[in-house]
Amino acid sequence: MEQAQRFGAYVRHLREDRGLTQHALAERSGLAVDSVRRIERGQLSPSLRSITKLADGMEISLHSLFGGYEAPGAYLADRICDLLAGRPTEDIASARRVIIALLGT
Repeated sequence: MEQAQRFGAYVRHLREDRGLTQHALAERSGLAVDSVRRIERGQLSPSLRSITKLADGMEISLHSLFGGYEAPGAYLADRICDLLAGRPTEDIASARRVIIALLGT
């Protein structure tokens, strides 16, 4: 599979994982619906600016977007970091205790 198609399939996966339609992602990202469709089909190689807008629209960091694309297994760990970003220190400490209780250590 070509890089643009692989990236597009990954963007589609992320969008669907968040329960977003192409229209909703386009609106949240400030992109045209046709651009989102073409990116997902691998027919358009997005600029860094468009990729940043997609990440913002899905409320994930660029690190998570690229990290999950390059190393699919790391996606969930990156998603947890995105969820904790900007949270109060007490929330982060609580999340850490829960993870340690679940996984041990």
